[in-house]
Amino acid sequence: MTSARSGISGCGSFFALSGFLIIRILSTQRTRIEAGDSRFGAELKRFLFRRTLRIFPIYYLMLTVMCVLMAFGFANPELASGMPFHFAYLSNFWIGKVLGYWPGRYSHLWSLAIEEQFYLLAAPLLLLLAARRHHAVCWAIVGVGLVCLLSMRAAHWQEITIYTHPLSNFWLLALGGIGGLTIAREESRVRAWVGHGATLFALSLGLVGLCATEPTWSALDNPLLFTAVSAFYGVCIAALVCSIACCRNAVVIGLLETGWLVNFGRISYGFYLYHNLIPDLTRNHHAEALFGGTVPIWAHAVGIVASFAISLGIAVMSWRVIEEPILRLKTKRPPAHAATAVSAPAAATVAPPGERALREDSTASDTV
Repeated sequence: MTSARSGISGCGSFFALSGFLIIRILSTQRTRIEAGDSRFGAELKRFLFRRTLRIFPIYYLMLTVMCVLMAFGFANPELASGMPFHFAYLSNFWIGKVLGYWPGRYSHLWSLAIEEQFYLLAAPLLLLLAARRHHAVCWAIVGVGLVCLLSMRAAHWQEITIYTHPLSNFWLLALGGIGGLTIAREESRVRAWVGHGATLFALSLGLVGLCATEPTWSALDNPLLFTAVSAFYGVCIAALVCSIACCRNAVVIGLLETGWLVNFGRISYGFYLYHNLIPDLTRNHHAEALFGGTVPIWAHAVGIVASFAISLGIAVMSWRVIEEPILRLKTKRPPAHAATAVSAPAAATVAPPGERALREDSTASDTV
Protein backbone atom coordinates (compact mmCIF):
# COMPACT_ATOMS: atom_id res chain seq x y z
CA MET A 1 0.00 0.00 0.00
CA THR A 2 1.46 3.27 -1.10
CA SER A 3 -0.95 5.75 0.41
CA ALA A 4 -2.13 6.23 3.96
CA ARG A 5 -5.84 5.73 4.04
CA SER A 6 -5.99 5.86 7.81
CA GLY A 7 -8.12 2.80 8.23
CA ILE A 8 -11.17 4.20 6.45
CA SER A 9 -10.92 2.53 3.07
CA GLY A 10 -11.71 -1.13 2.74
CA CYS A 11 -12.29 -1.83 6.43
CA GLY A 12 -14.06 1.48 7.10
CA SER A 13 -17.55 0.09 6.59
CA PHE A 14 -16.68 -2.96 8.69
CA PHE A 15 -15.47 -0.78 11.55
CA ALA A 16 -18.50 1.53 11.38
CA LEU A 17 -20.94 -1.39 11.32
CA SER A 18 -19.19 -3.09 14.22
CA GLY A 19 -19.27 0.11 16.27
CA PHE A 20 -22.93 0.64 15.37
CA LEU A 21 -23.87 -2.75 16.80
CA ILE A 22 -21.43 -3.24 19.67
CA ILE A 23 -21.71 0.21 21.26
CA ARG A 24 -25.50 -0.01 21.26
CA ILE A 25 -25.30 -3.35 23.01
CA LEU A 26 -22.85 -2.02 25.60
CA SER A 27 -25.22 0.91 26.16
CA THR A 28 -28.07 -1.53 26.71
CA GLN A 29 -25.95 -3.45 29.23
CA ARG A 30 -25.11 -0.23 31.07
CA THR A 31 -28.82 0.64 31.20
CA ARG A 32 -29.42 -2.72 32.84
CA ILE A 33 -26.77 -1.92 35.44
CA GLU A 34 -28.37 1.45 36.18
CA ALA A 35 -31.75 -0.22 36.60
CA GLY A 36 -30.26 -2.47 39.27
CA ASP A 37 -30.81 -5.64 37.28
CA SER A 38 -27.11 -6.45 36.98
CA ARG A 39 -23.60 -5.41 38.00
CA PHE A 40 -20.58 -4.11 36.16
CA GLY A 41 -18.52 -7.28 36.66
CA ALA A 42 -21.31 -9.55 35.45
CA GLU A 43 -21.99 -7.50 32.33
CA LEU A 44 -18.31 -7.16 31.44
CA LYS A 45 -17.80 -10.88 31.89
CA ARG A 46 -20.84 -11.61 29.76
CA PHE A 47 -19.71 -9.31 26.96
CA LEU A 48 -16.16 -10.70 26.85
CA PHE A 49 -17.38 -14.28 27.12
CA ARG A 50 -19.66 -13.93 24.12
CA ARG A 51 -16.97 -12.17 22.12
CA THR A 52 -14.54 -14.95 22.97
CA LEU A 53 -16.95 -17.63 21.80
CA ARG A 54 -17.38 -15.94 18.45
CA ILE A 55 -13.87 -14.78 17.63
CA PHE A 56 -11.25 -16.91 19.34
CA PRO A 57 -11.92 -20.54 18.32
CA ILE A 58 -11.32 -20.38 14.56
CA TYR A 59 -8.82 -17.52 14.87
CA TYR A 60 -6.49 -19.48 17.13
CA LEU A 61 -7.16 -22.69 15.23
CA MET A 62 -6.02 -20.97 12.03
CA LEU A 63 -2.86 -19.64 13.70
CA THR A 64 -2.06 -23.06 15.17
CA VAL A 65 -2.48 -24.75 11.80
CA MET A 66 -0.19 -22.17 10.19
CA CYS A 67 2.46 -22.76 12.86
CA VAL A 68 2.33 -26.51 12.23
CA LEU A 69 2.61 -25.98 8.48
CA MET A 70 5.61 -23.71 9.02
CA ALA A 71 7.26 -26.29 11.27
CA PHE A 72 6.95 -28.96 8.57
CA GLY A 73 7.99 -26.67 5.72
CA PHE A 74 4.58 -26.34 4.09
CA ALA A 75 4.28 -22.61 4.78
CA ASN A 76 6.69 -19.74 4.37
CA PRO A 77 8.69 -19.45 7.63
CA GLU A 78 9.92 -15.94 6.85
CA LEU A 79 7.09 -14.33 8.77
CA ALA A 80 7.20 -16.66 11.77
CA SER A 81 8.42 -13.76 13.91
CA GLY A 82 4.94 -12.25 13.64
CA MET A 83 3.15 -15.19 15.28
CA PRO A 84 3.53 -13.89 18.86
CA PHE A 85 1.93 -10.63 17.69
CA HIS A 86 -0.92 -12.47 15.99
CA PHE A 87 -1.60 -14.60 19.07
CA ALA A 88 -1.72 -11.44 21.19
CA TYR A 89 -3.96 -9.54 18.72
CA LEU A 90 -1.16 -7.08 18.00
CA SER A 91 -0.86 -7.75 14.28
CA ASN A 92 -1.35 -4.07 13.49
CA PHE A 93 1.71 -3.10 15.54
CA TRP A 94 3.79 -5.86 13.95
CA ILE A 95 2.86 -4.68 10.46
CA GLY A 96 3.03 -0.95 11.10
CA LYS A 97 5.96 -0.74 13.51
CA VAL A 98 8.11 -3.85 13.12
CA LEU A 99 7.82 -4.84 9.46
CA GLY A 100 6.87 -1.63 7.77
CA TYR A 101 5.31 -3.49 4.83
CA TRP A 102 2.33 -5.74 4.16
CA PRO A 103 3.16 -9.39 4.94
CA GLY A 104 1.09 -10.98 2.20
CA ARG A 105 -1.24 -13.63 3.53
CA TYR A 106 -1.23 -12.27 7.08
CA SER A 107 -2.00 -8.67 6.11
CA HIS A 108 -5.72 -8.83 6.89
CA LEU A 109 -5.16 -9.77 10.54
CA TRP A 110 -4.42 -6.13 11.41
CA SER A 111 -8.11 -5.20 11.23
CA LEU A 112 -9.09 -8.01 13.63
CA ALA A 113 -6.45 -6.72 16.04
CA ILE A 114 -7.95 -3.22 15.83
CA GLU A 115 -11.38 -4.62 16.63
CA GLU A 116 -10.18 -6.56 19.66
CA GLN A 117 -8.19 -3.61 21.00
CA PHE A 118 -11.25 -1.38 20.69
CA TYR A 119 -13.44 -3.85 22.57
CA LEU A 120 -10.94 -4.04 25.43
CA LEU A 121 -11.11 -0.25 25.68
CA ALA A 122 -14.80 0.38 25.02
CA ALA A 123 -16.36 -2.42 27.05
CA PRO A 124 -15.11 -1.43 30.54
CA LEU A 125 -15.32 2.28 29.74
CA LEU A 126 -18.94 2.27 28.56
CA LEU A 127 -20.07 -0.16 31.23
CA LEU A 128 -18.58 2.07 33.94
CA LEU A 129 -19.95 5.38 32.67
CA ALA A 130 -23.61 6.39 32.74
CA ALA A 131 -25.49 5.56 29.53
CA ARG A 132 -26.37 9.23 29.07
CA ARG A 133 -22.66 9.96 28.68
CA HIS A 134 -22.01 7.39 25.95
CA HIS A 135 -22.66 9.87 23.18
CA ALA A 136 -20.08 12.24 24.65
CA VAL A 137 -17.54 9.43 25.08
CA CYS A 138 -17.91 8.40 21.44
CA TRP A 139 -17.52 12.00 20.27
CA ALA A 140 -14.40 12.32 22.43
CA ILE A 141 -12.93 9.20 20.78
CA VAL A 142 -13.70 10.67 17.36
CA GLY A 143 -12.07 13.96 18.30
CA VAL A 144 -8.95 12.32 19.70
CA GLY A 145 -8.68 10.05 16.67
CA LEU A 146 -8.88 12.91 14.17
CA VAL A 147 -6.37 15.00 16.11
CA CYS A 148 -3.99 12.02 16.16
CA LEU A 149 -4.53 11.46 12.46
CA LEU A 150 -3.71 15.10 11.77
CA SER A 151 -0.62 14.93 13.98
CA MET A 152 0.64 11.73 12.35
CA ARG A 153 0.29 13.20 8.87
CA ALA A 154 1.92 16.46 9.93
CA ALA A 155 4.82 14.53 11.50
CA HIS A 156 5.26 12.53 8.27
CA TRP A 157 4.84 9.12 9.89
CA GLN A 158 5.16 6.13 7.60
CA GLU A 159 1.91 5.64 5.74
CA ILE A 160 1.55 2.01 6.79
CA THR A 161 2.06 3.02 10.43
CA ILE A 162 -0.76 5.54 10.18
CA TYR A 163 -3.00 3.06 8.42
CA THR A 164 -2.62 0.36 11.08
CA HIS A 165 -2.49 2.55 14.21
CA PRO A 166 -5.36 2.08 16.70
CA LEU A 167 -5.93 5.82 17.12
CA SER A 168 -6.41 6.30 13.37
CA ASN A 169 -9.10 3.60 13.36
CA PHE A 170 -10.94 3.71 16.70
CA TRP A 171 -12.77 6.88 15.70
CA LEU A 172 -14.56 5.01 12.91
CA LEU A 173 -16.00 2.50 15.37
CA ALA A 174 -17.01 5.40 17.60
CA LEU A 175 -18.74 7.12 14.67
CA GLY A 176 -20.72 3.96 14.00
CA GLY A 177 -21.62 3.89 17.69
CA ILE A 178 -22.83 7.50 17.57
CA GLY A 179 -25.08 6.59 14.69
CA GLY A 180 -26.44 3.57 16.49
CA LEU A 181 -27.14 5.50 19.69
CA THR A 182 -28.78 8.33 17.77
CA ILE A 183 -31.28 6.24 15.82
CA ALA A 184 -32.02 4.15 18.93
CA ARG A 185 -33.87 7.12 20.35
CA GLU A 186 -37.49 7.77 19.50
CA GLU A 187 -36.63 10.69 17.23
CA SER A 188 -38.93 9.98 14.34
CA ARG A 189 -37.66 12.90 12.27
CA VAL A 190 -34.06 11.70 12.40
CA ARG A 191 -34.99 8.09 11.70
CA ALA A 192 -37.37 9.08 8.90
CA TRP A 193 -34.83 11.36 7.23
CA VAL A 194 -31.89 8.97 7.55
CA GLY A 195 -33.98 6.01 6.44
CA HIS A 196 -35.50 7.74 3.41
CA GLY A 197 -34.69 6.11 0.10
CA ALA A 198 -33.36 9.38 -1.30
CA THR A 199 -30.92 9.71 1.62
CA LEU A 200 -29.69 6.17 1.10
CA PHE A 201 -29.21 6.81 -2.60
CA ALA A 202 -27.39 10.11 -2.03
CA LEU A 203 -25.04 8.58 0.56
CA SER A 204 -24.31 5.62 -1.69
CA LEU A 205 -23.57 7.89 -4.62
CA GLY A 206 -21.35 10.13 -2.47
CA LEU A 207 -19.34 7.20 -1.18
CA VAL A 208 -18.85 5.86 -4.69
CA GLY A 209 -17.44 9.25 -5.65
CA LEU A 210 -15.16 9.35 -2.61
CA CYS A 211 -13.91 5.84 -3.30
CA ALA A 212 -13.28 6.67 -6.95
CA THR A 213 -11.25 9.76 -6.03
CA GLU A 214 -9.44 8.20 -3.09
CA PRO A 215 -6.09 7.81 -4.90
CA THR A 216 -6.15 11.59 -5.24
CA TRP A 217 -7.30 12.79 -1.82
CA SER A 218 -5.44 10.11 0.13
CA ALA A 219 -2.19 11.49 -1.32
CA LEU A 220 -2.89 15.09 -0.25
CA ASP A 221 0.16 16.78 1.22
CA ASN A 222 -1.88 19.13 3.39
CA PRO A 223 -2.48 17.25 6.68
CA LEU A 224 -5.48 19.40 7.63
CA LEU A 225 -7.21 18.94 4.29
CA PHE A 226 -6.51 15.21 4.31
CA THR A 227 -7.95 14.89 7.83
CA ALA A 228 -11.04 16.91 6.86
CA VAL A 229 -11.75 14.72 3.83
CA SER A 230 -11.12 11.59 5.91
CA ALA A 231 -13.57 12.81 8.55
CA PHE A 232 -16.19 13.49 5.87
CA TYR A 233 -15.60 10.03 4.43
CA GLY A 234 -16.02 8.44 7.85
CA VAL A 235 -19.23 10.35 8.54
CA CYS A 236 -20.64 9.21 5.20
CA ILE A 237 -19.80 5.59 5.98
CA ALA A 238 -21.45 5.76 9.42
CA ALA A 239 -24.47 7.58 7.98
CA LEU A 240 -24.86 4.93 5.29
CA VAL A 241 -24.89 2.18 7.93
CA CYS A 242 -27.62 4.09 9.82
CA SER A 243 -29.55 4.70 6.61
CA ILE A 244 -29.58 1.00 5.79
CA ALA A 245 -30.65 0.20 9.36
CA CYS A 246 -33.56 2.66 9.24
CA CYS A 247 -34.55 2.15 5.63
CA ARG A 248 -38.11 0.96 5.05
CA ASN A 249 -37.80 0.69 1.30
CA ALA A 250 -39.20 -2.67 0.28
CA VAL A 251 -36.47 -3.30 -2.29
CA VAL A 252 -33.65 -2.64 0.20
CA ILE A 253 -35.31 -4.69 2.93
CA GLY A 254 -35.97 -7.52 0.51
CA LEU A 255 -32.32 -7.53 -0.53
CA LEU A 256 -31.05 -7.54 3.06
CA GLU A 257 -33.41 -10.36 3.99
CA THR A 258 -32.47 -12.51 1.01
CA GLY A 259 -31.54 -15.97 2.22
CA TRP A 260 -28.14 -16.16 0.53
CA LEU A 261 -27.10 -12.78 1.95
CA VAL A 262 -28.20 -13.71 5.47
CA ASN A 263 -26.30 -16.99 5.20
CA PHE A 264 -23.21 -15.23 3.89
CA GLY A 265 -23.43 -12.86 6.84
CA ARG A 266 -23.22 -15.83 9.19
CA ILE A 267 -20.08 -17.23 7.58
CA SER A 268 -18.49 -13.87 6.71
CA TYR A 269 -16.11 -13.87 9.69
CA GLY A 270 -14.68 -17.23 8.67
CA PHE A 271 -14.57 -16.19 5.03
CA TYR A 272 -12.64 -13.04 5.91
CA LEU A 273 -10.27 -14.99 8.13
CA TYR A 274 -9.50 -17.70 5.58
CA HIS A 275 -9.70 -15.94 2.22
CA ASN A 276 -6.25 -14.38 2.28
CA LEU A 277 -4.65 -17.73 3.02
CA ILE A 278 -5.98 -19.27 -0.20
CA PRO A 279 -3.46 -18.63 -3.01
CA ASP A 280 -4.41 -17.25 -6.39
CA LEU A 281 -4.19 -20.40 -8.45
CA THR A 282 -2.83 -18.66 -11.54
CA ARG A 283 -0.22 -16.32 -10.03
CA ASN A 284 2.66 -18.78 -9.72
CA HIS A 285 5.38 -20.32 -11.85
CA HIS A 286 3.38 -23.52 -12.40
CA ALA A 287 0.61 -21.57 -14.16
CA GLU A 288 3.16 -19.61 -16.17
CA ALA A 289 4.82 -22.85 -17.28
CA LEU A 290 1.44 -24.32 -18.21
CA PHE A 291 0.59 -21.38 -20.47
CA GLY A 292 4.07 -20.95 -21.85
CA GLY A 293 5.10 -17.88 -19.90
CA THR A 294 2.12 -15.53 -19.90
CA VAL A 295 -1.10 -16.46 -18.15
CA PRO A 296 -4.10 -15.15 -20.15
CA ILE A 297 -6.65 -12.85 -18.53
CA TRP A 298 -9.42 -15.44 -18.70
CA ALA A 299 -7.24 -17.89 -16.75
CA HIS A 300 -6.63 -15.28 -14.05
CA ALA A 301 -10.40 -14.74 -13.83
CA VAL A 302 -10.99 -18.47 -13.46
CA GLY A 303 -8.28 -18.62 -10.79
CA ILE A 304 -9.90 -15.83 -8.79
CA VAL A 305 -13.32 -17.50 -8.98
CA ALA A 306 -11.79 -20.81 -7.91
CA SER A 307 -9.99 -19.21 -4.95
CA PHE A 308 -13.24 -17.51 -3.93
CA ALA A 309 -15.13 -20.81 -4.14
CA ILE A 310 -12.49 -22.60 -2.04
CA SER A 311 -12.60 -19.85 0.60
CA LEU A 312 -16.39 -19.98 0.63
CA GLY A 313 -16.40 -23.75 1.01
CA ILE A 314 -13.95 -23.65 3.91
CA ALA A 315 -15.99 -20.91 5.59
CA VAL A 316 -19.20 -22.95 5.28
CA MET A 317 -17.51 -26.02 6.77
CA SER A 318 -16.01 -23.91 9.53
CA TRP A 319 -19.43 -22.50 10.41
CA ARG A 320 -21.19 -25.84 10.50
CA VAL A 321 -18.48 -27.89 12.20
CA ILE A 322 -16.85 -25.38 14.57
CA GLU A 323 -18.53 -21.99 14.93
CA GLU A 324 -22.22 -22.85 15.10
CA PRO A 325 -21.82 -25.62 17.71
CA ILE A 326 -19.66 -23.35 19.87
CA LEU A 327 -22.10 -20.44 19.57
CA ARG A 328 -24.84 -22.63 20.99
CA LEU A 329 -23.04 -22.25 24.31
CA LYS A 330 -24.39 -18.69 24.40
CA THR A 331 -27.89 -19.98 24.96
CA LYS A 332 -27.04 -22.38 27.77
CA ARG A 333 -28.17 -21.29 31.22
CA PRO A 334 -28.77 -17.64 30.27
CA PRO A 335 -29.48 -15.15 33.05
CA ALA A 336 -33.04 -14.01 33.59
CA HIS A 337 -32.50 -10.89 31.54
CA ALA A 338 -30.74 -12.63 28.65
CA ALA A 339 -33.73 -12.29 26.38
CA THR A 340 -33.16 -8.57 26.21
CA ALA A 341 -29.38 -8.67 26.13
CA VAL A 342 -28.94 -8.44 22.40
CA SER A 343 -32.01 -6.43 21.60
CA ALA A 344 -31.95 -2.76 20.76
CA PRO A 345 -31.84 -0.32 23.68
CA ALA A 346 -35.07 0.13 25.57
CA ALA A 347 -35.74 3.40 23.82
CA ALA A 348 -36.10 1.56 20.53
CA THR A 349 -38.64 -1.11 21.34
CA VAL A 350 -39.23 -2.28 17.80
CA ALA A 351 -36.38 -2.27 15.32
CA PRO A 352 -37.17 -1.44 11.69
CA PRO A 353 -36.95 -4.36 9.26
CA GLY A 354 -33.79 -2.94 7.72
CA GLU A 355 -32.08 -2.81 11.10
CA ARG A 356 -33.06 -6.37 11.96
CA ALA A 357 -31.74 -7.55 8.62
CA LEU A 358 -28.54 -5.56 9.10
CA ARG A 359 -27.93 -7.28 12.45
CA GLU A 360 -28.61 -10.69 10.92
CA ASP A 361 -26.38 -10.10 7.90
CA SER A 362 -23.37 -8.71 9.74
CA THR A 363 -20.47 -10.58 11.19
CA ALA A 364 -20.78 -8.54 14.33
CA SER A 365 -24.33 -9.74 14.89
CA ASP A 366 -22.97 -13.15 15.75
CA THR A 367 -20.42 -11.79 18.15
CA VAL A 368 -22.65 -10.49 20.88
